[in-house]
Amino acid sequence: MCKDLGISYDGLKYALSIKDNYRSGEPLTVTGAGAQQRLLMPEHLLSNDLALLQYDDPLALAVIATKDPESPMALAAAIRMGPHAKCKELITGVFEVVSDATKHELVADCAKLLSRNAFSPEAFQLVRNRASNHVVEIREAYRRAMAGNLRALLDGKMAAREFVEEFIELASHGNLRIEIYRRLVMKLMRSDAVRPSVKFMLLERLDKFPQMVKLQIVNEVNSAPETPEYQTLKQELRWIYESKARAKTTEPATETSKNWFDGSSLDYGTAAGLQSRNAIIKPQQPTLKRANVPSMMSSGGFSTREISSWLN
Repeated sequence: MCKDLGISYDGLKYALSIKDNYRSGEPLTVTGAGAQQRLLMPEHLLSNDLALLQYDDPLALAVIATKDPESPMALAAAIRMGPHAKCKELITGVFEVVSDATKHELVADCAKLLSRNAFSPEAFQLVRNRASNHVVEIREAYRRAMAGNLRALLDGKMAAREFVEEFIELASHGNLRIEIYRRLVMKLMRSDAVRPSVKFMLLERLDKFPQMVKLQIVNEVNSAPETPEYQTLKQELRWIYESKARAKTTEPATETSKNWFDGSSLDYGTAAGLQSRNAIIKPQQPTLKRANVPSMMSSGGFSTREISSWLN
């Protein structure tokens, strides 16, 4: 394959990797500051100022435009693919296939509009504006759905498990920005109005959350006050960890971030204070204490400075 045609072996490799991600349900991620993995968002694809490495390959973008279950991501990928199609005849053909193969009518309409107008700047501006508005509209629709579910849960009209399943689905499919995603989960974990069973189920589905949300949940539970509810949540988190560790019979007893945190060097067992059953792990080194903020290390967790470095 020749790069002069607009495709390459690396591009094909990236496309197949992304296709595997969709098959396995793994989210698409990009490397941010400090080599942290962050969720790929529609805004990333729509920005001309960001270099997205493998996601800038036309074949990779074609897979996202046709395979992504959510229209904002698919539309953003098709728009980012447009300049490649304008410059390379082969990619123009691939782009036409994308407009026919995509599962989203809006993506097909915008792709055909670009093709009919020979990828003119005016056409690109039009579809970019439509895509930006679409992202906002979809997020607002998912936000309303999540708020409605929460009201139904608190009113006793929705079962806890149904709420948790729909919360995870809406949060992941709504292309929520990671800081909003994290804030929503933390509000649920901290709320006295939310039944403990909901919090237990959120912990059970911990592997479904993005990396940064996982870290925040572990930190929140681990550094919480020693109330009966949080003691029970800590025991639940410990049980989940030990269950995961037992399932990995061919790996060390301490499960690493490769399984839970997508490549971070954080050791999950150490972070959660779960190196031994029902034990409170003392910090290996003293940490600064701030007024009115419980020490992150008081129950074997990680310090505020450490969590800040991982989240930035």
